[in-house]
Amino acid sequence: MTGPAHVKRSAWRAAMHHAADVARASGREAIGWLLGFFEGDEPYVLDAVPATRYQHQSRYGAVADPAEEAEIAMQYPRNVGIVGLYHSHPFRDETRHAIFHSTTDDATLKSRASRRENYLSLVTDGRSAECFVHREGGPVEVSPAIEEDLSMAGHLRKFTASVSPSVSLTLAKTDLAGVVAALERRVSSDLDRVLRSASVGSASVRLDGFGGEAHRNRLLIEPEGAGYGVELSLHLEPLVFVAGKDDAEVLRAMRNEILDDVLFLLWRGFDPASVSLEGAERFEANLGTLRVHEGSLLPKKLYRAPKRATVLRRRA
Repeated sequence: MTGPAHVKRSAWRAAMHHAADVARASGREAIGWLLGFFEGDEPYVLDAVPATRYQHQSRYGAVADPAEEAEIAMQYPRNVGIVGLYHSHPFRDETRHAIFHSTTDDATLKSRASRRENYLSLVTDGRSAECFVHREGGPVEVSPAIEEDLSMAGHLRKFTASVSPSVSLTLAKTDLAGVVAALERRVSSDLDRVLRSASVGSASVRLDGFGGEAHRNRLLIEPEGAGYGVELSLHLEPLVFVAGKDDAEVLRAMRNEILDDVLFLLWRGFDPASVSLEGAERFEANLGTLRVHEGSLLPKKLYRAPKRATVLRRRA
């Protein structure tokens, strides 16, 4: 890391207030996530969100529900979202220095750093805090720059795109999870092909060959011969934020964001495990809509479920 961690003062206070509140209420450790972005190798923290679900929580240790962390991560566009975690040591009255990185903390940080270098680990006793990153096999303390006014402006470039393709497949008989897996492979392959001729403008990405006339997100499955005919219609307005100036980085972020959105809609629009296609004459799933709301701190994805999600008609 060539520079410090940048932390908005309100986020710093939110983490410490959460830790202090939990300590007063129950004497237990508190956990939460640091939200923001990276510019180069420097993390910028704009917000802090407390964990609300725990697998285990005591005075000397806690494990947050990983499903909640995944749910939070999915709420943000590419290159924005979780940049670190914070946790408390609510026993400052028992020791001179309650802020330290334990062996368990080291292992947690190492696992996160394997996915994103300079992932932050903030430890607080509810009154003060210290920040760590993983370096050369262990935690290294870094100096946080606490800033009053911190935003994405001037740090990340925003790019939008408009895509509305229809994807058609013929598959051997399978279950819905198999259909979703096949669609993921097909969309991923189509994106790779389209990106070879894509162009990056000042604030948008043009994806010729990934347009169409689709006006909603819908999945349709009907019997076809000995298998199924599958049609997926998509209407997406993906948005990504990129720190670098390399067009290849913009295209990579856009590709991954589109695929993220497609998979989110397919798994959120209905539960593949709860629907059997055996004997189905027609299965239609309205997948809802997904858009990005640019709030005062960070852009966030908003999902709107359809009024009528699925229609399954079986043979008489």
